[in-house]
Amino acid sequence: MTDQTMSASHVSPLAPSQPIRAHITPAGTRGEGDISYLEWGAGKDLPPFHFAHANGFNGQTYSEVLAPLASEFHIRAWDARGHGATTLEANPARQKGWNIYADDLIAMLENFHAETGQKVLLAGHSMGGTTSLLAAAKRPDLVRGLLLLDPVMIPLFASRMMTVLNNLPFNIKSSGMVEAAARRRSQFESREAVVTAYLGRGAFRTWPDKMVQDYVAGGTHEVATGVELSCAPAWEAANFAGHRHNAWAALRKLQVPVSLLYAGIGSTCRAPAPALIAKADKRATIARLGTCTHFLPMEKPEVVQAEMRALEGRTRPKT
Repeated sequence: MTDQTMSASHVSPLAPSQPIRAHITPAGTRGEGDISYLEWGAGKDLPPFHFAHANGFNGQTYSEVLAPLASEFHIRAWDARGHGATTLEANPARQKGWNIYADDLIAMLENFHAETGQKVLLAGHSMGGTTSLLAAAKRPDLVRGLLLLDPVMIPLFASRMMTVLNNLPFNIKSSGMVEAAARRRSQFESREAVVTAYLGRGAFRTWPDKMVQDYVAGGTHEVATGVELSCAPAWEAANFAGHRHNAWAALRKLQVPVSLLYAGIGSTCRAPAPALIAKADKRATIARLGTCTHFLPMEKPEVVQAEMRALEGRTRPKT
């Protein structure tokens, strides 16, 4: 059963189609929380499409990318465990890898497939791309096609070393990215204060103002002293540190059409990933966006939209 309620405060007034806020309870987690997601095009006979966000973000962050596609796709964009409005347990001490996200996503896809009777198109940014790859490799029966947006594909040796280090019975010095996430300020006086603190700075320096505003609207909740980030810094840091998943094995097992857009500046999609993706699907789009950073969906939303349409076109069931 899907609980669907309007969430007007979470909707862009400029969006061509307003999403609804909905929830599902994955099997086996009843009483332990729900997965929350935004949905465009519900009830329409359109191709189902799921979008998975990056670590520390939320589904609403990508509204400017997704809303223009609402007349062409039945879209769901989740808040992953530990993010946004999703209430599933997120204990940093137990977060060692991203397989838990893949299992959560499979629960989402089972629900989406059951409701629409169709396989689902997937797209994901950064951790969301890797999560979508893991899920697609495990359950190809639910997936029609996969669009990876600068997924986290670090060299296998480095990934294995991170797994070994994470399993040691004592703490070691974290990477700079992990430490930076752990130190993030989590509470602010208001959402306006969060937007002011982020606009044009750090990771947000290439983002349009509206996307920063959507990120804050979907990724904060009210507390007694103001607002707080819904993705706790310790959880974001645990995601950066936890690599007890194997994206390379998933890529070798992949049986569905796949395409890749990756960054020309500071990409997390390292060699030989682009070549292996091209080998996995001879018809795949493999495009390096040379002027884009890791935040390419924010910088080139129109390119992401065009590739989503192209993937839908080449995976459309023959009638």
